[in-house]
Amino acid sequence: MTCQALPCNAAMQPAADTLARKKAPEHHGSSYLRLGREQPSVVADRDVMIRCYLEDIRRLQSDAEQPPSHEAVHQQAGPDLVVRLVTWNINILMGADGATEVDPWDVASVVESLNADVLVLQEAPEVGLERLWGSAYYEGPVKRVRVLEKLLEGMGYRLSRSPATNGTLLATRLAVTFSEGHELDLNPGVYSVNGPNCSLWCEMRAARFVELALPGMRGPLALYATHLHHKDIERRCDTDVSGVRLREAEVLIRHWRERREVATSQASGEDRSEKQPMATVILADFNQPRSRDHDNEEDWHVVVTGLAHPYVAQPGDDGVADFMEAQGFSCSYDISGAKNNFGERRAPPFTHWTGTTIDFAYVHGLSQAGVEVAGVYVKYTGLSDHLPVVTDLRVS
Repeated sequence: MTCQALPCNAAMQPAADTLARKKAPEHHGSSYLRLGREQPSVVADRDVMIRCYLEDIRRLQSDAEQPPSHEAVHQQAGPDLVVRLVTWNINILMGADGATEVDPWDVASVVESLNADVLVLQEAPEVGLERLWGSAYYEGPVKRVRVLEKLLEGMGYRLSRSPATNGTLLATRLAVTFSEGHELDLNPGVYSVNGPNCSLWCEMRAARFVELALPGMRGPLALYATHLHHKDIERRCDTDVSGVRLREAEVLIRHWRERREVATSQASGEDRSEKQPMATVILADFNQPRSRDHDNEEDWHVVVTGLAHPYVAQPGDDGVADFMEAQGFSCSYDISGAKNNFGERRAPPFTHWTGTTIDFAYVHGLSQAGVEVAGVYVKYTGLSDHLPVVTDLRVS
């Protein structure tokens, strides 16, 4: 249940030469963005956006290629392995509109079709939402999430969570050699103003970090499962302070550097490669679109106009993408040569009901021999307000 928006300040809008120039068939993009270009009055109209989102999904379910089938790591003969990673915000099993009861068996069916080695599900809380949104969010959605957990365990997944208010669930079939949850915000969390009633929410965002053993490989695969805040502006006393998501990203990167230092201190001589991660992956709902992922300035103008809506009030660029790249992380959509199912586009046409792409996999270690992004795909399903994003990582 995430909101989007951007200030009206023209200085926030990127120069035209920063926008993606690759063209794709018009019908493969977001119909909401197209409609917003033609009828500016519909920009930021939630009902219109969700209707377009669901119509686009139904169309793309038949028009777009499905993600390719995948053989689980433990069934692969080697010596090279393909590790499938999936991130999906399931909106606490309340559908694309936040009001529809979603059957956990339907979600499990999508998961089973993707056959991920590691699955990250944002907005899959265990307890706690009754304190934030009322008892109904415990009696219904949270109980359905618990059913989903049992179904995942029946598929052979081992489960852990981030210590967030609205937790991120990490499910893996790979052996876990280290696991740790850590908070991204200061206690008790970030206070933000939400919706037409200006409700004040307090939420803690957090991450689950794991190191995973791959058969026959030296060194673990490090992975973060997380969900950055849906509001980049927090309320402190009577003051609004921006930069929430960048601060969260900085906390995550500090943790990553600390873990690398620990691995270095524990390693010596020949066993150093067995301690240091071969690669690090961050799977997350980053809650921020990138201008480069849109085909033209007109679409991006619709996006930033929606972000500027008073109920949303979000920046056009929160600085997180540039920050991640400065730390040596690469977005999987930016990897040349990786297979995908979104044609000539550099990124999916959308992963979110706002007609934008805000779900990403960032990878560190691609410059090292033997680690590459083999493919990036989306799965078109209307079970949530986000789409599952698949990243296939090839390890030699």
